[in-house]
Amino acid sequence: MVIDTLDNSCQYTKLHKYFKPAFEFLKKENLKKYREGRYDIIKNNVYALISKAKGRGIKGASLEAHRKYIDIQVALSGEDLIGHKPLSECRIKKAEYNAKGDCVFFKDKSNFWFRLKGDSFAIFFPHDVHAPLAGSSSVLKAVIKVRV
Repeated sequence: MVIDTLDNSCQYTKLHKYFKPAFEFLKKENLKKYREGRYDIIKNNVYALISKAKGRGIKGASLEAHRKYIDIQVALSGEDLIGHKPLSECRIKKAEYNAKGDCVFFKDKSNFWFRLKGDSFAIFFPHDVHAPLAGSSSVLKAVIKVRV
């Protein structure tokens, strides 16, 4: 997992060939004005999901992991409380991996919490199990999905 600010995103573009176009999309000045939905950046390899949601609270947030895509998450307005736990420490699956949705959920509890707000971002690799929307307020988010 990586947590940093968009001003420092250039430090991470060498980690993956698609991180540079992903961060370029996130730095668009008018991104907050985009409608909710999916935006293809590089067909089938990088896309953005813009959504507004109300937090579920810590008890309502589920740990999730992905196999095919890396998440880069940014709170465009409001803030998101996110939990984290290494995949190697997760023991209790809610259900088996869903290949279509590229997601598996866990009943385990997060062992680290942080607030995502302003110009900060978080990168979640397949070994980073995360619990987004654990706060109580509404948040407008961009989640960039980058094919592994």
